[in-house]
Amino acid sequence: MAKNLTKKISDFFYSIPEVLFINFYRLFTRTRILNKKRLAGNKSAIFAINHTADADPIILLAATKKRICFLAESENFGNRLTNFFMRKFANCIPLFKTQFSKNVKSFKELFNISVDNNVFFGIFPEGVLNKKNGFKEFKKGAAYFSYKTALPIIPIYMHNMNKGPESKRWVWTNRITRGIISLTMNTFRKINIFIGEPISPIAENIIEEFGDLARPGAYKKITDNINKALEDEFLELKKEADYLFGTGGGELPVADALIPEEELMDPELLEEEN
Repeated sequence: MAKNLTKKISDFFYSIPEVLFINFYRLFTRTRILNKKRLAGNKSAIFAINHTADADPIILLAATKKRICFLAESENFGNRLTNFFMRKFANCIPLFKTQFSKNVKSFKELFNISVDNNVFFGIFPEGVLNKKNGFKEFKKGAAYFSYKTALPIIPIYMHNMNKGPESKRWVWTNRITRGIISLTMNTFRKINIFIGEPISPIAENIIEEFGDLARPGAYKKITDNINKALEDEFLELKKEADYLFGTGGGELPVADALIPEEELMDPELLEEEN
């Protein structure tokens, strides 16, 4: 009992920088969450998020007001300053693409966090920052994590973010300055956050072809199915965003929108966060 109390006190003080920063930054954001009811409940889940700007994690933390633990590339933790910012403010845990042995510590952190209810894991399935239209090929990390933990994946599409220029100048390649500039550029910007349909790793449409889950290689096919369902849902969310806010050139017919035309102005579907 004493050990648990000590951990709670430690976690409280550890989270102070993040809480203060996120609540302060929230005062300068204008975010709108669509289909917010899909986030209801206190069960853990995996958030799969498109990654278009360095400010994505901070803005999502401020908008959803939920405890999200992000998985980020180890390169973002290159020195003490970036490591401090990524852990204390963006609530990120490093993942190593080459030095796999170092992931053991990260996985232990994830396991300790996953014990609690009402905690969410943030993963960028594209794997890298994508400042172009459309999506890059989805990596299977989110799908595999979902399969191994039996946690559902909730797709989250960040729309109308100021992505910043694709420049090779130092100011845009240095991770610290890039992050600060991204936060500044998205201040007071109207950002739309679309919540997709949760994807369950044990849903019938995912495992219907694999009755014998113990069969060698079955998990790979299930992971592929989860990843394909995730890609399809993101395409639908993008179509919905383009149609609602006129960013798709007006080519999307009404029948293809996720939200029927008569429901477009439903106040329950459009909720702006202050």
